Amino acid sequence: GRLYPREIEPCSGVFDLGSCSEDSYGASAWLVVRPEGNVLVDSPRWTGALATAIEGLGGLRHVALTHRDDVADARRYAERFGATTWIHEGDRGAAPWAEHVLTDEATIQPGLVAIPVPGHTRGSACLLADDTFLFSGDHVAWSAERGQIHAFRDACWYDWQKLRRSMARLAAHRFEWILPGHG
Repeated sequence: GRLYPREIEPCSGVFDLGSCSEDSYGASAWLVVRPEGNVLVDSPRWTGALATAIEGLGGLRHVALTHRDDVADARRYAERFGATTWIHEGDRGAAPWAEHVLTDEATIQPGLVAIPVPGHTRGSACLLADDTFLFSGDHVAWSAERGQIHAFRDACWYDWQKLRRSMARLAAHRFEWILPGHG
């Protein structure tokens, strides 16, 4: 069978989509299968085979973009599935078709919260699913070398001090997994 989509943990409902796009600097994209409708977090490269696999998992209801760098083919996936798109106002220029523009923390679905974390870009946001999975985009990742959460100072396109302050916003939430765009 196909390697992707690949569920990260049995019965988690969270899938690594593979098909990383050069248009997103090779960032990972994720599918979250939910009873209220599935959510694409950031965008993989468009492939018909991946779209068919996503359809087999129930399609898409929402496309949640963590920041401007990882938009890639998000519009094509949104249009294919009739999904609504979410992005923070600070990065809206990267997804002008987005129907939902975040200005503050927002619930996309019960148990699915978008958390603005300016720093990497002006409109960076993390997505938290069921107090378990944190989709961090390029805000943070796990550093095996350091044994801790790590932010990428050398890839901070907006404001390092704001990124550091955004960490406090994440500290107010609990999660078990960090699923980053990179790292």
